[in-house]
Amino acid sequence: MNSHIPSAKRGELRLALRSCASILPCVLSAALSTPTFGQQTLPTIDVTTPKPRIGRAAGRPAAPSASQTAPTDGGVGVVGNNGTEIGPGNNGQICANGICNDPTSYAAPIGSLGAKVNTPVMDTPVTTKMVTRQMLEDQQAITLDQALKNVSGVAFAGGGDAALGNAFTQIMLRGFPTQNYFRDGFRVDSFGLNFAGSSAVEMANVESIEVLKGPAAILYGAVEPGGIVNLNTKQPLDKPAFSIQQQVGSYAAFRTTLDSTGPVTPDKDVLYRFVMSYENDGSFRALGYNRNIMINPVVRWNIDSNTWVRASAQFQQNNFNQDMYWTPYFGMYTPLWLGRSFNWGPKSPYNQQQNFTEFTWHHDFNKDWSIQQTAFMQLLRNDWANNGGFGFISDCLTPGSTSCFSFPSSNNVTLNWGAFPSDNRQAEYATTVNLVGHFNTSEQLNHTLLSGVDYYRYNFRGQNQLPLNYSSSVIFGAPQPSTPVSGLVPYSATEQYADNLGVYLQDQIKLPYGVTVLGGARYQYINSRTGATDNAAFCGPYSDNAFAGLLIPCNFDTITKRGQSISQRVTPRVGLLWRPLDWVSFYGNYAESYSPNYNGKLVSGTNDPTPPSAGAQMEGGVKFSWFDGRIQATAAYYHLVKTNIPIGIPNDFTHVMLIGEGRSQGPELDSQGEIIPGWNVNLAYANTDAITTKSNPFYLGVPAVGAPIPFVPRNVGSLSSSYEFRNGELKGLRLGARYDYTGYLPFYHYANDGTYIYGQSTPGYGLVGIFGAYEFNVDKFKVTAQLNVSNLFDKTYFTTGGLGPQAFDASHPGGYAVPYTNPMQVGWNLPGYNYNVVGAPRILRGSIKVSF
Repeated sequence: MNSHIPSAKRGELRLALRSCASILPCVLSAALSTPTFGQQTLPTIDVTTPKPRIGRAAGRPAAPSASQTAPTDGGVGVVGNNGTEIGPGNNGQICANGICNDPTSYAAPIGSLGAKVNTPVMDTPVTTKMVTRQMLEDQQAITLDQALKNVSGVAFAGGGDAALGNAFTQIMLRGFPTQNYFRDGFRVDSFGLNFAGSSAVEMANVESIEVLKGPAAILYGAVEPGGIVNLNTKQPLDKPAFSIQQQVGSYAAFRTTLDSTGPVTPDKDVLYRFVMSYENDGSFRALGYNRNIMINPVVRWNIDSNTWVRASAQFQQNNFNQDMYWTPYFGMYTPLWLGRSFNWGPKSPYNQQQNFTEFTWHHDFNKDWSIQQTAFMQLLRNDWANNGGFGFISDCLTPGSTSCFSFPSSNNVTLNWGAFPSDNRQAEYATTVNLVGHFNTSEQLNHTLLSGVDYYRYNFRGQNQLPLNYSSSVIFGAPQPSTPVSGLVPYSATEQYADNLGVYLQDQIKLPYGVTVLGGARYQYINSRTGATDNAAFCGPYSDNAFAGLLIPCNFDTITKRGQSISQRVTPRVGLLWRPLDWVSFYGNYAESYSPNYNGKLVSGTNDPTPPSAGAQMEGGVKFSWFDGRIQATAAYYHLVKTNIPIGIPNDFTHVMLIGEGRSQGPELDSQGEIIPGWNVNLAYANTDAITTKSNPFYLGVPAVGAPIPFVPRNVGSLSSSYEFRNGELKGLRLGARYDYTGYLPFYHYANDGTYIYGQSTPGYGLVGIFGAYEFNVDKFKVTAQLNVSNLFDKTYFTTGGLGPQAFDASHPGGYAVPYTNPMQVGWNLPGYNYNVVGAPRILRGSIKVSF
């Protein structure tokens, strides 16, 4: 048989077989590339060559400071710069058709999150925002919430007792919370409120952050309708580089970061990157600490100019003290406030371990078609003491006190707390395959087609303990020794397993006269199984069986409440963009979402798992690109609706209540870029009107119709600017300042039955920050010294609460379910949920970074 094949062709065949990374790229390459021996030329869709799409290829000059030209010499740098790349390319930058974002600028004209294919932001009919590497460095952002202050429409859910003692656990996007984030386009989940979630994100290996606003289900599956946050991690580079950075800050804060990258082989086919960080911080709060370590190796093999594979792993350990931010009250009005550093709560260690593994391969069949697959695994484990997860005050001194319990002390005011230790395990396994191609169906119709399939598996198991004897310490009265928590017994166990399968198709069509149409749909299949112990009737120290003399422990072997939910749905997205001039685009879109509620809990009063939430959004806006692309701006208005919003029940680890529907709408404004060389500016503002539109009148503890969705400020804005001296005696000096404003958290004064609730909103606040940096050379080393000051004027502020009166209802002295109203209290008491979460004082953070 081989005798019929010319020797030259046999050599080409052997070379092709050696260069294929797997069978699938070879098969598709044979179908999509130019014909070789023995093949007949097949008819093409269009005899014309696909038209240039973006950047310089479309006749638009690239911004000299906002973008860089990608390598075009056929070396390793050209891989993925053909307009079919997803995410960062060879040198860690977001590129499209040979144009890359400049990492030293605030501008980011190329994005990848909105269409899942690297595309100019001006040509994408959705709203996105990128926090660039320069923004992160200027800010010295070490937590995700610090970085996301640069994006409009983003807030953070609670803290303290509302977040298991964490700083925050949920990101609020356009008024709705999300417990997950994305890492290089892949979903990273945090089960309910059982893990630290996005507050534990380590920023040392983050190159940039992208935010896609609005429903993203079509491309990213089961996600919340408010949008998604994606971390673009640092990628291996083809030039050797090494840096070490030491940061030192207020309250004994220390952080060391090491970053090394370069080629492994002389031909630069194999590249590596190794990032490691260690953080050991004190806190302005008594008992507070934060200790983290992160290790992230990455290896990339450029098999040839069209194919690469990448493998990465990440280990991370987080340890901190859970701070519930307790504040005792006298009556319902007067807090016992001893300053923002005083901590009424006990020491409560939280430990979390996270392991990521990711493998990606990418193949360019030709200049118009490519395929990419990623496989991802996350293993997550934590154990936390949850000391102070429940507390109360016994007041046996105040005449007429409603909270005198003789068992702690019959003559004192005592603070009592219990512990709910928890041990949780979570595993995620996922893979996605994307096929991207460009083709024409006529002279004027240029298509960018994306088709894909993804599978996502989710496993969770967690159990809690409950103390039989609470801790007690004296606040007022005769001294007495403190008593410890004792008698811990298993109290609840939950588990959840979910399988998600999605198939999606999207086409972005460029029409004449600057018109772009984006359309697509996704089919989503979700199979969710949930199990929970019945600690009211069957097991645990306070169950019916226990009171009857039969104490059954609540663990995985005694789970009796089980439910299964199988659901499927098609979610569409359509968008229209008109770019009449190079510097302006008008756009609108409609999108839907479908997101399972992975919280492992059952709907109150049933054995049913929490049903999926659905969302729908209509949006319109305008985008601008000024000063040769150095400045970008987006103004948008959206209307977003979400159904089946779960609300937790205090001290109930197995059930949730549901809000029928919530609505969020409002204008948003974002602008970023470089006005003149060296002068960078970022602006973000949102007015978020997020309210409950349908509620359950039988649940008095959930927000009523018209009530604001919890933790959503009405107005949030940020303005930052920096200037770098690039010439003269001050060359290397960079100065900057920022102002971050958070408006009040509105309080709604009516319950579901129409009665009036007393309380007040959390006041708004504004914070000023400044920084200065100086870069200089010492021999072959580049040294950067930097100092950042946040909350420059040392303003006292509260992210929630604000030392106002507790919420109570005079018509129902017994109160509703906290946190919306509490029972009427006489004497000293502790609010059911402690929302007086105080913000950080003035913080200084210095840094020395040495690079070569």
